[in-house]
Amino acid sequence: MSFDLAKVRESFHRIPEIAFAEHRTKALILQYLNDLPAIQIREFADNTGILVVYHNADSAYRLFRADMDALPLQEQTGCSFASEHPGLMHACGHDLHITILLGLIEKVSRLRPEVNALFLFQPAEEGKGGADTVLREGIIQEYSIDRVYALHVAGSMPVGSIGSKPGTFFAIPQEFDVRFFGKSAHVAFPEVGIDAMRCGIDFYQEMENRVKELARKHEVIFHIGKMQSGDIRNVIADICILEGTHRSFEKAVSDELNAILLQVAAETAAEYNAGYRVDYLCKYDPVINDPLLVQNLKTAAHNMGVEYIDSPAFMTGEDFGAFTSRYPGALFWLGGGCGESLHSPLFLPSADCLEVGLRMFWALLIQ
Repeated sequence: MSFDLAKVRESFHRIPEIAFAEHRTKALILQYLNDLPAIQIREFADNTGILVVYHNADSAYRLFRADMDALPLQEQTGCSFASEHPGLMHACGHDLHITILLGLIEKVSRLRPEVNALFLFQPAEEGKGGADTVLREGIIQEYSIDRVYALHVAGSMPVGSIGSKPGTFFAIPQEFDVRFFGKSAHVAFPEVGIDAMRCGIDFYQEMENRVKELARKHEVIFHIGKMQSGDIRNVIADICILEGTHRSFEKAVSDELNAILLQVAAETAAEYNAGYRVDYLCKYDPVINDPLLVQNLKTAAHNMGVEYIDSPAFMTGEDFGAFTSRYPGALFWLGGGCGESLHSPLFLPSADCLEVGLRMFWALLIQ
């Protein structure tokens, strides 16, 4: 008997866990998998990921991937299966991704198609580079893979619709921290202090100017999402920390943004005789969709009677790019119809999209 996808989704939605800490999530996935025939379960040594292997043909493997982690958000959906973990929430739809992949594995184990397939439950997609961690172990590279697929729910799209595009689909995200180190002093004696907060403000303003120039030639985003400085209203701040991200579609532009960021930080610190440090954090490859596989996706949607939407490229980041940089691949949107954006505490895609996602994966598997 096949899984009740809505109930499976609810079981994962209740137990969100952040990157590399998906222990309950992994245990529950294994619970669903353990009784299924015709599959091999492999685990990774250095992370919480799971690779499921199905072999029933003399051919290359097709890999289907679902991400597992959640976000540090307090859920506000008010749904009956809301998060049981305070301050954590599946606000990016990974609970649905897991469910659809489990549904696909169950269907494969029951119907035994003459194909070879790998099913990857991947940890730590949310800014922690889980794809790279999985690939570093080399287990996946033991198999001959000729294509890779993944989906991502989209709250703003009609329930069950499909959207994608050939070529670059998702951008290159680069996360960074910039720190300025000044000298604390009473505000009445500014001449003996070094204002780290002022460094941070000037840095941000100059970066806005520099990025505006770059944006005349290229699509870019530069954003500071958090700035922390100072403890007392009448004391000059001795440290300022800015946490941000930039996005672009071309590696050369991403590298140029990193260089600009470092140069402006150095110039700003020198102006105030302050110290500084720039930390480049997680960076993902762009998701580049193979045109032939996107055409396969369109054909499958047409045959299923599912609405297909030609999508633009997005400044979204997704570490599935680590796979599309190695293998022909395709990522597509699956409409969730909830009207809320990704990473919102109100994000709750409809369970009605689950069956469409499963049918689409199945069609891509047996094409």
